[in-house]
Amino acid sequence: MTSVSTPSRRSDVDAVFQHLANLFTPTTPSEDFLTILRRAMNHYGDIGTPPALTGVRVTPVLAGGVPAEWVVAAGGSSRRRIVYVHGGGWAAGGPDAYRALAAELARRSGAAVLVVDYRLAPEHVFPAGLDDCSAALAWAASHGPDGAQDALSLTLAGDSSGGNLAAATCLQAVTSGARVPDRLVLIAGVLDGAADAQRVGRDDPVVTAENVAGAYGMYTGGAVPLADPRVSPVRAPHAVLKRFPPTLIQVSGSEYLLADSRRFAQRLEEADVRVSLSVWPGLPHVWHVFLGQLPDASQALQEIADFSRGQSLQSL
Repeated sequence: MTSVSTPSRRSDVDAVFQHLANLFTPTTPSEDFLTILRRAMNHYGDIGTPPALTGVRVTPVLAGGVPAEWVVAAGGSSRRRIVYVHGGGWAAGGPDAYRALAAELARRSGAAVLVVDYRLAPEHVFPAGLDDCSAALAWAASHGPDGAQDALSLTLAGDSSGGNLAAATCLQAVTSGARVPDRLVLIAGVLDGAADAQRVGRDDPVVTAENVAGAYGMYTGGAVPLADPRVSPVRAPHAVLKRFPPTLIQVSGSEYLLADSRRFAQRLEEADVRVSLSVWPGLPHVWHVFLGQLPDASQALQEIADFSRGQSLQSL
């Protein structure tokens, strides 16, 4: 499906693209990719004025031993939960950079949002981040912001490399016998690291073939084949994908990772999983964080909120 929305003004979109191009431009000829990535993620959403965090409670916790924080809006349900896995090339980002997004999602969904502060590469290579996300998901199934209590609904969401981790965490839950999330949301996920990933070149200031290769190298440390479904979820076996929950996939129509989202949606459809592919034309990678600049950001989060509440979305 293609989302119907009130599009952001072209000048505002162009300003975000320029902001991102500046962030991902080396400050010196010798600046390495990891330094660029971590600086960029620290300032990724720093354009415009995001909504204030008024009426939202933020509580640090250990989720199955993993640092995380609950973000709960006034009047929100502690038993409807969204576990959110942030992006950043497996090597950058964290709850600080995603607090405004999590707060807006909590307000719109009425659910308690758990943002996972998983271990980052290259200091902690695969499967450290995946293990942390799996532990946090299992914990959130039986613990909420008010203590030990089973979740009435459990949605797992993630963006970019966090979308990869969310899909891989769902895969782990299926194969291990743990509670599988009731719904899965993937935002512009990096879903295929293998050499024959069928992507086309696009003018994307954030995600490029070189950046994807560099991020995968830091994440895997060369210790696992890139075709392994735990790092390339699009290559998961059909029998495993058949046990995936209903899935919403959001992606920009102009970004490098569009092919990953389309291919994963196709794989899920072939496995008879209810999947909605929501393509938003002309927007930057993970536009959701630009709440102070792009109306499409809050509209995309509303689509996720509706999906988490069980609202039916148009199928692929």
